Amino acid sequence: MAGQQPPTLANLITSLTALSLPTPTTTFLQPILTPPNSNPNSTRAPPLVVLTATAKHRLLSASITSSPTTSTPSILVPATPALPVNVANVRVKERGLGEDVFVQVLDIQDLGRSRWEQIEGLEAERKGETMKGREVIRVVPVEEEMGMPGTQFPQGQNINQNQNQGNGSVNMTGDKASRGPFKLLMQDWKGMAVWGFEVRRVEKVGLPPVMGIGCKLLLRRGTRVARGMVLLEPGNVVVFGGKIDAEDKAWRAGREDRLRRE
Repeated sequence: MAGQQPPTLANLITSLTALSLPTPTTTFLQPILTPPNSNPNSTRAPPLVVLTATAKHRLLSASITSSPTTSTPSILVPATPALPVNVANVRVKERGLGEDVFVQVLDIQDLGRSRWEQIEGLEAERKGETMKGREVIRVVPVEEEMGMPGTQFPQGQNINQNQNQGNGSVNMTGDKASRGPFKLLMQDWKGMAVWGFEVRRVEKVGLPPVMGIGCKLLLRRGTRVARGMVLLEPGNVVVFGGKIDAEDKAWRAGREDRLRRE
């Protein structure tokens, strides 16, 4: 539309915060508003929805903490809420977070399976032995298993297993099959870290590729912290997704060794 003003920094910040995302710094957002290779004489600017999507993607793919090695400050403004300084204090019986806090995931632990079960699953996956989809080895009539006519099932598999496959369970021996609960190491923009425990199933929480290292979460105001552990429930956690590629790759590569050392 002729005469329409291009989106401003304030417009972009408002659009991001409307999605419950924190406010990034001007240094982070300015290259998105005016890319270095853009034509200064161009009268057409990307619409706000495109700029918002770009900013969100970059935010979810970046570390929110400052880097002491490169003296790079956080990509979030200093007014961004952070975890309480003594949030991990096990002597505090229970408290609630006073504000919404944006965090990133540094580590994921599967408490629903033993260490050796996870190690065996990783070994099988590495050897290409992981079961995928509805792979059938040999089919026998169901009456042989149940004494009644009906649908055929893979030998050694019961009806419940078959129904689970139909409900979307793809990898019955690997990480995708685990339902947790999961334990997450979370970090705010100041570098404060705390463990969180899934007391009730939270969608999009799980081992990679369900959730990547660097995945961003929003801990809602009032989220309970008991004995230094954040209690994760569907009503108090927003999973935005994303990952930090280098950290995610390093975590995956070292996971089996970490499990063996524990």
